Amino acid sequence: MRRLVMLGTMILAASLMLIACGSAADEAATDATPDAVESPPAAPLPDETTPEEPTASSSIILPDGWTMTDALSADEVGAITGKKMVVFPEGSSAAQNGKPAGGYLVTDIKDSKVFFGVDVQGGEAGYDSQLSYGESGSVKEVGGVGDKASVLTFSDGRAGIIVLKEDAVIRIDWNPKVFKDDPADFGSKLANLLLKKMFG
Repeated sequence: MRRLVMLGTMILAASLMLIACGSAADEAATDATPDAVESPPAAPLPDETTPEEPTASSSIILPDGWTMTDALSADEVGAITGKKMVVFPEGSSAAQNGKPAGGYLVTDIKDSKVFFGVDVQGGEAGYDSQLSYGESGSVKEVGGVGDKASVLTFSDGRAGIIVLKEDAVIRIDWNPKVFKDDPADFGSKLANLLLKKMFG
């Protein structure tokens, strides 16, 4: 009887040992199993900000906000008029908005001012708008100035030239009783002087 008890005790101990070994083996196997591989963080995307809209191209070589005296001196204008000119500041000038204006006159001659005005973004519409101020039948196209140009007589009797070069519209006007040269020739010289300073 005692042998049977001892045999049963030995079998029970052996069974417990097998169970313990199996559990340890399972734990070892579990420990050996690699953790699930986590996906690496996604690479940062390149900057996808929307590019700025391109600005209107222009070949003007003068700096932004240029004034008429940045472009033309009184002496340069006088070289064309044949008279001693001085600068006359124009209250209508809006150089910071791309609309510089300036005047040049002879100090001892009444109504001798030569006016220069530019709208750097005037375009075709601005060109046509300036021509609309001319007296009926007075507008005449001239060649060799900008992309296109016309001389005209304004309603106040002043002669002038309107020029389109790229998007820039130039207006120059003067008193034809003071400056009696042929308007097309006189206006073209003044306009080409300014165009050279603007576009090189």
